[in-house]
Amino acid sequence: MIKDKKKKKVSSEGLSTKEKMLARKKQLESKGNGSGLVYPKEGTLRMRIKSPGDDQELGIEIIQFYLGGNLGGVISPATFDEPCPFMEKYQELKNSKDEDDKELAKNLVPRRRYVIGGIIYSDEKGSKVDYEGKDKGVLVPRSVYQDIIDLYLDEDEAGDMTDPKTGYDIKIIRSGSGKLDTTYSARACKPTKLDKKYQGTIDLEGIVRSQIKSYDELEDLLSQYLNEDHGDDGDDNPKKKKKKGVHKDHYMEDDNPKKKKKKGVHKDHYMEDDNPKKKKKKGVHKDHYMEDDEPKKKKRKYKSDI
Repeated sequence: MIKDKKKKKVSSEGLSTKEKMLARKKQLESKGNGSGLVYPKEGTLRMRIKSPGDDQELGIEIIQFYLGGNLGGVISPATFDEPCPFMEKYQELKNSKDEDDKELAKNLVPRRRYVIGGIIYSDEKGSKVDYEGKDKGVLVPRSVYQDIIDLYLDEDEAGDMTDPKTGYDIKIIRSGSGKLDTTYSARACKPTKLDKKYQGTIDLEGIVRSQIKSYDELEDLLSQYLNEDHGDDGDDNPKKKKKKGVHKDHYMEDDNPKKKKKKGVHKDHYMEDDNPKKKKKKGVHKDHYMEDDEPKKKKRKYKSDI
């Protein structure tokens, strides 16, 4: 009997590798209210968008720098009008009279993306929640956010998707995986009541802020980036090579990548435009870090019977 009790005590105190890993997973996901950003992959991501609060916009426009290679992308503190070494360096390079600096500035152009938040489902039918039902932020391109805005404003056929009783899930559909053939869209599902345990507002700003590194950390990343080779060693066409480096392996592929390489995109604006054709609307971006994008809208499919 004593031996059995000992065994019981050991088994209750000891954790297997799997149990320890699961415990760590929960701990990491619990930071910042279960924060962390989800990046839509090829296929369909289903979610229920939650409101950040009364009279609050459903998404946050972020400023992002993509560094390529192993450095990936970083969200700039300039998102919240706070000092950012990447923004400062970009300004310095962009305003330089040195042509090499100007070329490097084109690689460092800040980009606009949007973060929405809510409950993510593990399947397209919305039968099971993912991430243990914790609120997650989803990074989406401009076209998806515009789809969501259109759905929200269309009171006749869609309306407020965040209402816990009469709202509906959203499907974010990504087709393609390459930078030249990737497209995104968002569709409304049938209205469904949201389970009470998932109701309430979302701390979207907190989720985004939890992903922003400190000024010192960003300075270190900037130093690494500037010490990397972004140029033309051994290439007969250095400009082309540099442009490839900007977009390669990006978190989010552009909705209209072929047009991104137009010089006009980078010429007079802090932010790279996702749809250069629309850049001529100067009034949109007079007080902003980056140019605002106003692409033409496709016809939306509301209330899909999926």
